[in-house]
Formats: sequence, structure tokens, C-alpha cells
Amino acid sequence: MILAGESLLVIILAIISGIIGILAALLLYWKVQRYPMGTPRMREIWSAIREGSKAYMSKQIKTIMSFTVGLAVAVIIMIYFVYTMVMNIESGLALREAALTGVSVLIGGAASVAAAFFSMDASTRTNVRVTEAGKKSSFEALKLSILGGGVLGFSVYSLSLLGLAVLFLIYSLISGGLAEEVEFRMALDALAGFAFGASLSALFAQLGGGIYTKSADIGADLVGKIEAGIPEDDPRNPAVIADQVGDNVGDCAGRGADIFESVTAETLGGMIIGWVLYVLTHNQLFMVLPLAIGAVGIISTIAGILGILSYKNFKEPFEPMSFGIIVSAIVSIITYGAVVYWLFPGQWSYMLAAGIAGIAGATLVVLSTNRYTGLRSGFVHSVAEASQSGPALNIISGLSVGMRAVAEPIIVIAAALGVAFYAGKVMPIPGLEQNWLMDFIKGVFGTALATRGMLSLAGTIMTLDGAGPIADNAGGIAEMAELEEDVRANIEPLDAVGNTTKALTKGYAMASATIATLLLFQAFIQDYVAREVGITALSAESLLKFMGEFLNSLLILKPDIIIAVLIGALLPYYFSGVTLKAVGKAAFQMVEEVRRQFREIPGLLEGKAKPDYYRAVAISTENALKSMALPAMTIIITPLIIGLLFGGPGIGALVIGATASTIPLAIMMMWGGATWDNAKKYIEAGNLGGKGSEAHKAAVVGDTVGDPLKDTVGPSLHILIKLLNTISLVFIPLYMLWLLQGIL
Repeated sequence: MILAGESLLVIILAIISGIIGILAALLLYWKVQRYPMGTPRMREIWSAIREGSKAYMSKQIKTIMSFTVGLAVAVIIMIYFVYTMVMNIESGLALREAALTGVSVLIGGAASVAAAFFSMDASTRTNVRVTEAGKKSSFEALKLSILGGGVLGFSVYSLSLLGLAVLFLIYSLISGGLAEEVEFRMALDALAGFAFGASLSALFAQLGGGIYTKSADIGADLVGKIEAGIPEDDPRNPAVIADQVGDNVGDCAGRGADIFESVTAETLGGMIIGWVLYVLTHNQLFMVLPLAIGAVGIISTIAGILGILSYKNFKEPFEPMSFGIIVSAIVSIITYGAVVYWLFPGQWSYMLAAGIAGIAGATLVVLSTNRYTGLRSGFVHSVAEASQSGPALNIISGLSVGMRAVAEPIIVIAAALGVAFYAGKVMPIPGLEQNWLMDFIKGVFGTALATRGMLSLAGTIMTLDGAGPIADNAGGIAEMAELEEDVRANIEPLDAVGNTTKALTKGYAMASATIATLLLFQAFIQDYVAREVGITALSAESLLKFMGEFLNSLLILKPDIIIAVLIGALLPYYFSGVTLKAVGKAAFQMVEEVRRQFREIPGLLEGKAKPDYYRAVAISTENALKSMALPAMTIIITPLIIGLLFGGPGIGALVIGATASTIPLAIMMMWGGATWDNAKKYIEAGNLGGKGSEAHKAAVVGDTVGDPLKDTVGPSLHILIKLLNTISLVFIPLYMLWLLQGIL
């Protein structure tokens, strides 16, 4: 294969941008470590949190990679068998494709867990330093939290961009003597393994980290706050270190793998859509444009972080954060426009319109999150006021807010999707016929550009998300080290706003996942029809013919399509139920352990003896690793069964059903849970009776109910729908067995 001059330049630009991003992460990492770590007691607590986080992550990485190796081998065997025995493809070519895809699965899994580990490591190196910075002011603590979060933002985004660009360049240089269009498609097929490995690792990291953090959090709250009446993060609580560890392995490591997977899967989906336009126009730039736009994200992240750090006079910490998001969005639009004008001077305005739709959609969803979940939100205050009448009304009020919150982001996402699709549809491309199918392909490419525009904010959003658990840990260390009240007062606002930043990150991830699902679904359709039995040389006419036939097969009146849609719709509910059961089981064991220590360790409640923190850490670790397999396997096995029974159209219907069901459920869980959490913090700030009041006790119950919804199940759901799509892409050869049987 020969990459044209500008196409090769784009890939080199993406590689350089990825390297710059990693260097920026290393620079921030070095800068953070120059800050002081505080008193010996603070260092002692920090050491326990860091060692617990490292111990859990090392075990989780071994578990994930063992599973990934097994799946990679299965993928190699499956592709080789189907290509040689069913599709009659030459053995050497089949072996090349199978090996490249299998290796990609391994590399994707390894890169994803690396992103998770870097996120955890940066968080645990920053937290105690933020506590020390809190002795000066809230701004100093915020600044250091942002620098630590910036390590996450740059490393996660850059690893994905660099990995995709390097692998695509290498795979493009490996030629099998076929037509250029087929060679490029096979390179992208192999890259689907990279996205699959990343998705799989992200699901395990989010599930495991979420189960860990919430079992510890619930155990600490139920026994410590409600039964024993001791404050949050009190050193007498045996689960308090496990709770702090959970912030790092769940909110940092889990989210790091999540965002890495989002950037990877959505960039690849855009490249596959672009490949179709390349086949139709012979212009390779359509295929590599998503990589070029990836460079925009590095620039906008730098601008966003500088914007936050330049905003010094604020009443609450979310003000500089929202300013940073707006700065990042403006810079993204400018640099995005420059990139598309450079590569497509005849179509740049249409492409920019699609990109702006994605960037604006992401920004509005993020700001909308604060409207529902921020400390000043009327919705949060209404839940807090309902707490005065007991936990039942607190829960009812929180559910009401979560359900109502679904409307706003979905309307924004739908509008962004519609604008982007229309901008792509009307985009003039010389040489293309004007018909419904061509308009459809161009429209889908418009949504791909919107997704890439949305992802240009990923580094900035990940920075804010990383700052949340860092500040949470810093507040916990201040409490456990029994620092002065003014230090805790400087850090407390950051902890509260951290709940909002975590909620907005999850809302952002869900918004991008929603548009990406359409993108990946169309990538699946186009890749599926390109691999119809017997096609190893491709023409534009054959591609359009098979694509039209596939779209016509998705008739909702067909029984197999209805069955697949219904199964897709039930998947997120079953997945959520299994995951919540795992959290409940682990939390029960944690509650019993905390009660046992309070009962059996003399002088513990009086502060005369130390708890056994490491026993609580071990319980969370063991339960998290054991419990993440069943929900993950459910998501992996279901599309394989549906694909064998109903083929490609069945898979398409499964994804449609799962997407329509998952999005509102996830938003309700994540935003409702964040509202419960901040309602509790609003009361703890001295409102409605303050800590220890009946309203506070009711709010703690609501927060405990919302915790696994917002931090375990909700964030895992958008990974679920993207994992369904990447599984579908990788296992397309398996679905060819259904095609041979002629089952309709």
C-alpha cells in the first residue's frame, strides 16, 4: 500500500502530537513531585493509600491481561478458520489478518491498563501534596489538583492517538498483494482489535474499580456515619483507607481506561467511515482525517489547563473549571477549522459545522450537568430539603431529579447529531452521485466529524475528572491527619465540586458514546458488507450494492429484528442488576468487618487503638476482582450468540435496542446519584441542621443508595454499548457462518 503525501503527513502529525502530549504529561508529573508532602502523619496516611492502590491495580492488571490473552488467541483462531475454511481466502493472507488482529487486541488491552495505571499513579502522587497546598489557600489546592489531573488528561488522550497512528502506519506498510482499497480495509479491520482490547480492559477497570470503591464507601458510611456517629474520613473507621484507595482505582484508573477506550473506538469508527468515502472518491484524506483532528485535542487541552490556572478570583472552584472548558472549546473550534481547511478547502465549512455541533453539544452537556448536580443547584437543594422528612422522601426526590435530568442532555445530543448529519449530507463531494444512499454515507461521515470534535475536549474533561478524586483524597488525608480546621475548610469546596466534575465527565462520556454508537454501528455495517463471502477485491459499485441490501434487511417487522432489539433493550438492566448485586455483596462483607473491628478492638472508638486498615482493603480487592467477570462475560457472549442466530442485521438490531435503553438509564443513575451526594454535602456545609441532624442522616442514606449508581453501574453502561460495537467489528468473520446458512 502507498500512503499519499498528505495522508502520510497527517499520520506523522498525529504521531508527533501524541508524543508532545506524553511529554506534557511527564512535565506535569515532574512538576507535581516538586511540591512538599507535609507532616510525617500525612505521609503515613498517603503511603497506606498509595500502597493499597498499587496492590489492587497490580492484581487487576494481571486479571485483565490474562483474560485479554485468552480472547486474543480466540480471535486469531476464529479469523483464520473462517477466512480459510468458509470464505476460501488464501492461507497466508488469512494468517496475516488473524495475527495482526490478535496482536492488536493485546496491544489495545495493554495500552488501556497502562492508561489506567498512569491515572492511578498520578492521583496517588498528587493527593497528599494538595492537602499540604490547602494550608495556603483553596486556589493553591485547586491549582495542584488541576496539574495532577492534567497528567491524566494528557497521558490518556495521547496514548490512544499515538497507538492508533503508529499501528495504522505499520499495518499500512504490510502488503498482501491485493487491491489498495482492500489492503487499507484489512489494516482497519486489524485495528478493530486494538479498540476491542481497549473496550474490554475499560469495562473490567471500570467495573472492578467501581465495585471496589463503592463497597468500601458504603461500608464506611453505614457503620461509621450512621451507626457509630463518627465523621467522614475519621481515622477510627477501618474502611476509611479502602475508601480513599477506591477513589484512585475507581474514579481515576477506571475513568482513565474509559476515556482511552472512547477516544480509540470513536477515532477508529471515523476512519472506517472515511474509508468508504476513500473507496468512492480515491481520496485517502477522508480515511486519515480523524487522526488529523486528534492533534486538535492536544492543543485544546493545553489551552484548557492554562485557562483554569489563569482564573484566580473565584467564589467557588467550578468557576475556573467552567472557564477552562469554554476556553478549550473555543480553541478546539479554531484549530479544528484550520485542520479541515488545510486538508479539504472545498468542503471545510461543512466539516467545521459538523465539528462545531459536536463541540457545542459536549460543552452544553457538561454545563448542564452542573445545573442539575452543582452545590448551588436548585435540584440539589430540593433533595436536601426533602431529607428533612426522612430517607424515603430523599430517595423519591433524588429519583425524580435523575429521571427529569435525562431530557436535557438527550435533546442536546439529538440536536448535535441532527446538525452534524445534515452538514455531512449536503456537503458537496465532486464525483459522487446524488442519491439517498450517498447522502446517507456523507451524513454518517458528518456524525463522525462531530464525534471527533466532541473528543477534542477529552483531555480537558479528563483533567477535571482527575482533579475530583485527588481533591477527595486530599480532604480525607486532612481529616485523618487531624489538620487545622482552616486547612480542611480550604479543601472542602474542592471535594464538593469534585462530585460535580465526576458527574460532568460521566455525562460527557455518555454524550460522546451516544453519537459514537451510531458511528460505530455504521462502521460495522460498512465493514460487514465489505466482507461478504467471496469479496477480496472491492469496487465502489459492489460496496454500495451490498450496503443498500443490508439497510433494507433491518425491517422492524421481521421477527428476528424485533427479538434482537428486545434483547438489546434488556441487556443494560440485567447488567446493572448483576453489578449492583456484586456491590451489595461486597458492601455487606465490609459492613460486617467494620462492625467486627469496632466490637473486638478495645479502645478503637475512643481513638486509643488503630484499626486494621489492610483487612478492609483486602476485602474490597478480593470482591472486586471476583465480581467483575459475570457482567463482563454477559456483554461479550450475547452479541456472539445473536450474530450466529441472526447474522449482521441481528447484531445491528441488538445495538439499536441496547443504545436506546442504556442512554437514559445511565444518565438517570449518574446525575441522580451525584444529586444525592451533593445534597448530603449541602447539609454538611451547615444547612438544614448540619452534620448529625435528622436531615443529614436521611441524606447519608440517599447518598449511599446513589453511590453505586453514579460510580459503578452508570459509568460502566456507556462502555457497554461501545464494547458491543467493537465486539461486533472484531467478530464479523464469525457472523459469515450465518450468511452461508442463508438464515433470514
